[in-house]
Amino acid sequence: MKAVTQFPALLPTRGPLSRRLTVSFRTIMIMMLVPAVLSIAMLTSFSQLYYSFLTRAEKINSLSTLVVDTLPGEMFGIVAGRERFEEGRQDALMAEITQTLDRLIAEKPASELELTVARRTAETMGKYIQQMGRQMQSGSSVDEDMLVLEEIRNVSSLLGDMFSDAVSAEIRAANATNQTLHTALWIALALETALVIFALAFIRAAGGALSRAVADPLAQLQVFAEKIADGQLEERTPEPNVDELRALSASLNTMAGKLDSLIRENQREQENLKKSELRVLQAQVTPHFLYNTLDAIVWLAEARKNSEVIAITRALSDFYRISLSDGRDWITLSQEEEHLRGYLTIQKIRYRDILDYEIHIDPKLRNEMILKLSIQPLVENAIYHGIKNRRGGGRIQVEVSQKAQSLQVHVSDNGIGMAPSQLESLRATLSGREPSADSGFGLFSVDQRIKLYYDQPQGLKVDSTLGEGTAISFSVPLNHQARQ
Repeated sequence: MKAVTQFPALLPTRGPLSRRLTVSFRTIMIMMLVPAVLSIAMLTSFSQLYYSFLTRAEKINSLSTLVVDTLPGEMFGIVAGRERFEEGRQDALMAEITQTLDRLIAEKPASELELTVARRTAETMGKYIQQMGRQMQSGSSVDEDMLVLEEIRNVSSLLGDMFSDAVSAEIRAANATNQTLHTALWIALALETALVIFALAFIRAAGGALSRAVADPLAQLQVFAEKIADGQLEERTPEPNVDELRALSASLNTMAGKLDSLIRENQREQENLKKSELRVLQAQVTPHFLYNTLDAIVWLAEARKNSEVIAITRALSDFYRISLSDGRDWITLSQEEEHLRGYLTIQKIRYRDILDYEIHIDPKLRNEMILKLSIQPLVENAIYHGIKNRRGGGRIQVEVSQKAQSLQVHVSDNGIGMAPSQLESLRATLSGREPSADSGFGLFSVDQRIKLYYDQPQGLKVDSTLGEGTAISFSVPLNHQARQ
């Protein structure tokens, strides 16, 4: 596994396949998420730093406007007599300037030196403003006040230059940060590209390794299964590196060890097993008939049709007495006829005018043994899939005759019949080419039982024409009774 050796610390070569998939998935997620998270964090950090430079530059620029324009204009108005010194905004403006400078210096900006000098210069301006106030209180002349105003203007101009230098320092720092961010983004892009290439290589290697981790053991198991199918029961498959397949391999090896004895035992028990299975199938054919018959008895009793209740109850008793037959699989043709007439008596009472029937059994054959429940399911199929679906009355004919040393059974109806595709599907079911469908369940059971108990390849023969009816027949040897 060459690809795995390229990532020995990332991809385990043994253990559960689920753990390998988890490790691979987590490794890929880390390789894809870590650079993205780092890039986002770096971009956020630099963006905040860049934004802080620009914000400070904007604040410093606004201070410059206050110092150069607003404050000197306010002081000129006081000197010109437009307002009294006590009513002026000079103290509030100076407080705003000094407080803003203190906050900016506390941020340790790129223009810290320029702002510190400006802060001290602002104190000088404040002293000049206080001097003017004292002069005016003592009754100074306009010329004296103008001299102090000129000093204030000179200091404000100096502060304006300092603020311009501070703004330039912040802009230079912002440009440097932008260059650093640009370089970092290129580095991050190169790193992410390298990690993507690495991740793709890892995905390819991990995918190949995981594929081989499953495909190779499965190929071995396939070869092993083919050998077992060829009868090489001494073969064993090696233990794979995948935990999920290890139990399967062990089970297959155990199976191979027991298969020989199981085959011999299976050959001995297969016939009994099939008989048991078919008895179960046989029992599943008639419950719905019992339920429907009991419903009919209740209905007749409620209608006070006592004679029909007695007839249908007696027919039902005879039907199940012969069906059980003390567990025997073989009964005489006379018993099969009695069983069939009991069933048809019940159905005749249930369906009344829509059902008619004829039973012709060669009297010489009445003591011949026949497989139990080999004719009644054919009649039941004729009723439920032929006569019930036909408008008007329907007729069923049952004929049992002898041909050479064979017993010929023929059941026909003039029901709705089957389309060619439906007939072909039923024939495919009986031949084993298709699984049995619900509609052919009883026929499939009879067909299988005939083939098994009479040990012959041929079971039921079905012919049908849509709109005309269906005929089902079979031929079995006379005087044949299979082993119980």
